Amino acid sequence: MAKDPLQLPDKARYIGSLPKDDQICDFYEVVVDGNIQYVYIATGPEENPE
Repeated sequence: MAKDPLQLPDKARYIGSLPKDDQICDFYEVVVDGNIQYVYIATGPEENPE
């Protein structure tokens, strides 16, 4: 059985959209148990056209 995804209301802050690995990603600052992590989520297609 898969674990339920972590819910982060009021714990994530949007930083902005920036290029990473030839695609645009949304960057977030996430605070969990007092620890700050930076995560990115790709906003475009998973495959890069070449």
